[in-house]
Amino acid sequence: MNTHDDTDLLPVATYDAVIFDWDGTLMDSTAHIVGALQGACRDLGLRVPPADEAGWVIGLSLQAALYRLVPELGADRVDQFIARYRVHHTRMLHQVQLFSGQDHLLHELHTAGVVLGVATGKSRVGLDASLDQLGLQALFQATRTADEARGKPDPDMLLQLLDELRLDPGRVLMVGDTTHDVLMAHAAGVDSLAVAYGAHRPEQLETARPTALAFSVDDMQGWVRARTCVVPRA
Repeated sequence: MNTHDDTDLLPVATYDAVIFDWDGTLMDSTAHIVGALQGACRDLGLRVPPADEAGWVIGLSLQAALYRLVPELGADRVDQFIARYRVHHTRMLHQVQLFSGQDHLLHELHTAGVVLGVATGKSRVGLDASLDQLGLQALFQATRTADEARGKPDPDMLLQLLDELRLDPGRVLMVGDTTHDVLMAHAAGVDSLAVAYGAHRPEQLETARPTALAFSVDDMQGWVRARTCVVPRA
């Protein structure tokens, strides 16, 4: 397995709960979000950011993302930007799918009794629409979105999940594709698996010092299975 793991020389942790980021981690949506952000900038005559720059803000609340991505955008035009972003995003929704094998992983974890949650920069309306479309609502015991908690990397949404689900932070894994996810996990006192197939590049993820780094979807799935009760460890 092509993963970098800082805990290779330590006893393997076993997790009772896995909290997933959504876009870029479970959903193959990074390119679509980047395209919608760039399209909104183009529509409003703003500087169109390159893909890496637009991808960096994925996972942040929309307000924080706009402040970072288009600081020249006046407060009086924020609603206009959001409207144009939603137009572009909606046009591409039918193209967005789960990464290969993610539905199987989620069902396996759920069947094995692993507690599952979501901590995402999406809105509640956006997340629920995705969960309903994919038929995954019943697999997650609790979810938090950017309009229900302070945005990443603040640990608020993760702390809310820990409290609601009465989880021991030492038995919880956060899986995400950005440094925002890793830093949130650090602040909440939980381990993190960073995935390098989403919005942030491996070298960016390394700077946040995740517990481990998976370079592909298969790597992530294998790492999670080996550290939950889905696959017994040798």
